[in-house]
Amino acid sequence: MIPRLSVIAILVALPLIGCQRGGAVKPTPRPTPLAVNNDDRFNSDEAQFNDWSFLGIPGKQIRTRHWDIRTTMTSDRLRQLLPGFYEKALDRYQNAFGVDLPPPPYSLETYLFADRRQWKNKTRMLLPDKAASFEGLGRGGFTTDGIAVLYDIDGYGWHRDTLALGAHEGWHQYVQTTFKDQLPAWLDEGVATTMEGFSWRRRGLTFRTDANRERWSRLRQCVYEDRLMPLDVLISAHPERFLDGRKQTLLDYYAQVWALTRYLAEAEDGRYRDQVGNALLLAASGDLYRQLLRSEQLSDEARARIEDESDAGLALLEFLVGPDIDGFQDRFHDWSRSLVGAATSRES
Repeated sequence: MIPRLSVIAILVALPLIGCQRGGAVKPTPRPTPLAVNNDDRFNSDEAQFNDWSFLGIPGKQIRTRHWDIRTTMTSDRLRQLLPGFYEKALDRYQNAFGVDLPPPPYSLETYLFADRRQWKNKTRMLLPDKAASFEGLGRGGFTTDGIAVLYDIDGYGWHRDTLALGAHEGWHQYVQTTFKDQLPAWLDEGVATTMEGFSWRRRGLTFRTDANRERWSRLRQCVYEDRLMPLDVLISAHPERFLDGRKQTLLDYYAQVWALTRYLAEAEDGRYRDQVGNALLLAASGDLYRQLLRSEQLSDEARARIEDESDAGLALLEFLVGPDIDGFQDRFHDWSRSLVGAATSRES
């Protein structure tokens, strides 16, 4: 069995969210999750607010049907928003790509701290061997064994970036606790980025993939500065490989997996949407990699990567879109240019 993945969310300068994964995707089942709340399910649609403290700092525990949120944030407005926000986020996770994914097996545990110092202390408690490296990663948080540890990255006013970070990491919490197979990094991170966008108007909260100015702006830079990655590079990449270099590359990665996941969901009259939804269902049930290996359309290279447990990213993309990856790449890059208002003609 493989260890639970640790996912790091990083925000650099602008409110741009990213995650670092530990290790390559391997087509082996996930171990049984660490069931923090297995015997303490909160069976009510009404949120419950309890007193809680962290190292003597007063806070609140917020229980909902599917979430156990511990926070030292003092904003009563934010505290009141959190139950509905997280429950609606989970509903979106379960209905991603039009399929009915299973509910999490137990309450998803989230820590949202008022400042970075508190976040560092919790990081040292949960991941003492990795805490030092995490502390230098900038604004953000992490998810490990289905537990998210975040802090207020806005600092004042409307907590939009903090909520977007929570929605992104919430997807990782859901997948880590509920899916029996790991998703390849490009799809896991791509879906997570599509969960970040939302709008809050008179009719209430609406999650919208397109309501993500930060990802769109970064994609626009990639297009105009000729930084669109070849698909074979994008789908084989892992975020942690970018951390030792310029953070621009890491942010480019997230913008482009956001665009790729949007393309699979929306473009070409939605022809790939059902395939992606089916892949998510297979991963949830633990049957994704067996079905990939049975597929007649996989190349020998992609099949070999699954069999030697290195990286299933290429195999999954072929499974979704067919063997003509070059043609798919051309269409995807043209769509990306069109999305940001650039000319769609390719240079010869």
